[in-house]
Parts: sequence; structure tokens; C-alpha cells
Amino acid sequence: MASTSPNIKQEASIPFWRDVRVLGIIGQIVVTMLVIVFFAWLINNFVENAENQGLQVGFDFLNSTAAFDIAEGIEYEATDTFGRALWVGVVNTIRVSLIGIVLTTLLGIVVGIARLSSNWLISRIATVYIEIVRNVPLLVLLFFIYFAVILKLPAVRDSAQIFGLPVYLNNRGIAIPGLTATSGFPIWLAFIILGVILVMVLWTIQSRQEEQTGEPRNKLGTAVFAFLIVVFIGWLVTTTFVSDQAIMVSTSKNIQGFDDFEGIYLASLDTNALRESGLSAATVNSLDSTASVGAYQAELKGLLDSGALTPEEAEIVNNRLDILDNGAVTLCSIENSAAEINAASQLRQRHIPVDIKSSDSMRQAGSAYASGDCDILAGTQAELAAERSILEAPDAHELQRVNVPPLVMNTPAPAGFNIQGGLKLSPEFAALLIGLIVYTGSYAAEIVRAGILSVSKGQTEAARALGLNETQRLRLIVLPQAMRVIIPPMTSQYLNLTKNSSLAVAIGYPDLVSVGNTVLNQSGFAVQVIIIFMISYLTISLSISTFLNWYNQKVRLVER
Repeated sequence: MASTSPNIKQEASIPFWRDVRVLGIIGQIVVTMLVIVFFAWLINNFVENAENQGLQVGFDFLNSTAAFDIAEGIEYEATDTFGRALWVGVVNTIRVSLIGIVLTTLLGIVVGIARLSSNWLISRIATVYIEIVRNVPLLVLLFFIYFAVILKLPAVRDSAQIFGLPVYLNNRGIAIPGLTATSGFPIWLAFIILGVILVMVLWTIQSRQEEQTGEPRNKLGTAVFAFLIVVFIGWLVTTTFVSDQAIMVSTSKNIQGFDDFEGIYLASLDTNALRESGLSAATVNSLDSTASVGAYQAELKGLLDSGALTPEEAEIVNNRLDILDNGAVTLCSIENSAAEINAASQLRQRHIPVDIKSSDSMRQAGSAYASGDCDILAGTQAELAAERSILEAPDAHELQRVNVPPLVMNTPAPAGFNIQGGLKLSPEFAALLIGLIVYTGSYAAEIVRAGILSVSKGQTEAARALGLNETQRLRLIVLPQAMRVIIPPMTSQYLNLTKNSSLAVAIGYPDLVSVGNTVLNQSGFAVQVIIIFMISYLTISLSISTFLNWYNQKVRLVER
């Protein structure tokens, strides 16, 4: 006969109205229903009151013509709708927020670690930065950066250049190098995806080999090498076989590629004029022997710096440098096309000034080239072949195919009274971005510092006992453990940065709030626009929170 051990308690069945788990679920359902009913009542009340006052309810106004311009952002015209205008504002808000989050993270890590540095000067500088910025309102900081810093920069013609790099600062904003995708980029992207798949396969194979043999494998080195090989092969393939770019020039110039422009440009400088002007034969012969425009400029500047020239000779050399700076090869093409960016960048890399005459269509660019307004016409092979066929003397114009990589570096350069090429950041965008980064970065630095201090000192002592240097200690021991403390408050700072971007309206950057205020004033649909504000910021905030909560789950400490 089976018997029940007296030490084993039989769990009695609990009625659902006494089960805490069931009551918790019921409570949540009830609260959710009450919230839904409350909001339904609010919406119904708003609709009834709006109808009684003759106001339109709905979002049909978004299809009406906006009839106002937006200074920057994605493609937009005044004839577009209110909905398109608001979308431009949303994209501008997302752009400044995402860039700000990335740069704020980097600044916070650097300053947070710097404040813990054993170097007194570095630590004090970080402390002063944090204490000052945290006690200045963000709006005041934005005004200072915009009106007292950026708008006080030199004019475009006297743009400040940082460390000789192709980065130009002026009161119209900042021009920096950028990357532009060409027709071969999608194929190169396929090679990148193939490289990632190969890395995953190799990593899995080597992991299994480690388990079977017990011998360590250099998985990271193998993965990186395989990935770089695939990407490099893809770069060569797309550059050599996929490129459809070409240039059209006069056959009398005997141009076979961009390298040939240097010889023609140097020949146009007329070295004989220098010889007749009084410079020594040795100096003129040295200039004649230069093979590139960059070397020619360096030679002239070296002559000036040597101090061996007479005042008359120095004036001659300065005039020659002015000719180099002001002379240019004129380029006709479609505005912001890959062909224009590639041709201009290729010439600038050879220190040849470029004067770009952009057009809205290849027909306009071809007409300018046919009338002699430009030295070179850039576009796709099909576009240039069509333009060449309608010229009066097509044989006098040579069509040269040029190899263009999947990504082209769009390098800015001064051109007359403007900066041509590159990625341009407007003064408003630059001021807003810098202000958000500097302000939020001060809080992020304190969060990083608190996270590092939360790690037990024993971990640091153990790392030093193993012979790890300070960089290895932070990267391998301290920061991974500090992430569980850093991420939750850092999430709040990211959300604050996104919402604080609405202060852009004070300095004229067309973010969601700025554009939305214009839409509100033009259309009169105040409640609907505010609802769009709420939904937009709620969606962005929830997206950021969801991602960071997922990442927090990945890096949190697993406890038994």
C-alpha cells in the first residue's frame, strides 16, 4: 500500500480570487481598460467641441500645399505638401539626434576617464569643463555657440582651415570631406555582405575545431583577413568593370585621363615669363623640372621661405602663386552627381583648382560645354555619348571612360567667393549639434565616471597583478563591468538630447518643432500638429529605449 511521506507537503489548490499572480494580471487588464476609456472620452469630447465650433477634425490638411521654403534637409520644394514639410522636420530631428548621440558617447567616455586620470592637469581640465557646462542652461549655450562663435567666424573667402586638412570654417558653416556612392556601390555592398557571411562561417568552423582539439585558433585574425580580402576584391571589381563614368574633352588637348591635366595646367603657367622676369636660371630650371602642380607650388613657397629672393623676385613668385590659386579647370556636369564629385575630387587631389558649373540636366551641361564655357564635361558614358552625337563636330571631342570606385571622396575646396564640394554643415545645424554634444557630454562624463568607480578596486588590483597596462585594464576589465551601471542613466541622457533638439527653433534650424510651428501658423490646425509632435517624439524615444534596453540585457552581469 502506497504511503505518503509526512515530510512532503501536498500543495493545496488556491482559488484564483486569492492567487496573487492572477490578481496582478486582472489588475493590469482593468487599469489598461480604464486608461483606454479615459482617452476615448477625451478624444470624443474634443471631436464634439471642435464640431460645435465649426473646426475641422482630421489630418486631411497634410495634403495641402505648404507654400514655404525649408532651409535644409532632404529634397523639398515650396510646392510640396504640409505632410512632406513635417517629414523633412522629422528627418532633420533624427539626423541631429543620432549624430549627437554617437559623438556625445565618445565625448562622455573620454572626459569621464580623463577626470579619473592621475595627471592633475588633465583631471582639472575635465572637472572645470563638467562643472561649468552643467551649470549653464542649454539655450544660453546654444545662443553663445551660434551668435558669439560660429557667426563670428571669418567670411567664406577667408575660411579658416584646421591643421591644413580639407576642413573649412566660416560664418556660413563648416565644410568637411564626405563620401558619395556611385553606380558600383550596390555591387560592392553585396561583396561586403558576402564577406560578413564568410566571417560567420569561418568563425563557426574554427570554434568547432577548438572544441574538438582543445587548441586555440586565431579566429579574429582569420575573420578580419578574410573579410578584408573579399571587400578588396569587390572594390577592384566594381572600380574596373562596373563604373559607367566618363569625361568628354577636346581632342586637341590630348587628354587620356585626369593625370594629363597636370601637364596641361603646368604648361599654361608659362615658365618663360618667369625666366624673362629676372629669376635666376637655376631657379627657373628647378621649376621646369617639377612634375606636378603640388610640387610646383611647394617649390615656389620654398623660394619665398628661403629669404634668398630680392623684393622684386619675391613679388614675381607671389604673383605666380596667385595665378595658381585663382586659375582653374572649368567643369560642367549635373549638380551633385557622382561624375561631378569624382572629377572635381580627382583634379583637387592633383592641386588643380576647379571651377564647377553645375546644371540641372545633362542637356544644359552639354550646351554649356558646346558653347565653350567649360574645359571638361563629366557624366555617365550614355549621357556623354548622346551629347557628343549632337555636336557639330563630334570627332573633335573625345570621350574617355574613367574608373570610379564605389565610394568617392567629396573633398571641399575654395572656389572664388564660395566653398565647392564636400559635406556642408549649416551654421544652425553646426551650432545645435555642438551645443547638444557639449551639454549632454558633461552629464555623460559623470555617468561614465560613476560607472568606473562602481567597479571594485580588487578588479583593478587583479588586472595590475596580471601585468595589464591601464588601457587594457579599462578595456578588458573595468568598462565591461561598468556598463551595467552606465547604460540605464545614459539612456535617459540620450532621450534628453533628442527632446532638447527642439530648442533648435531658437537658432533657426528646421527641426520638427520649427517646421511644425510654421505649419501650425499656415494651416491653423494646432491640435493636430501638436499630436504629430507627441507621436513623433514618442516613437523616437521608444525606439531608442527599446534598443538600449536590449543592449542592456546583452551586457548585464549574469548572476547565479
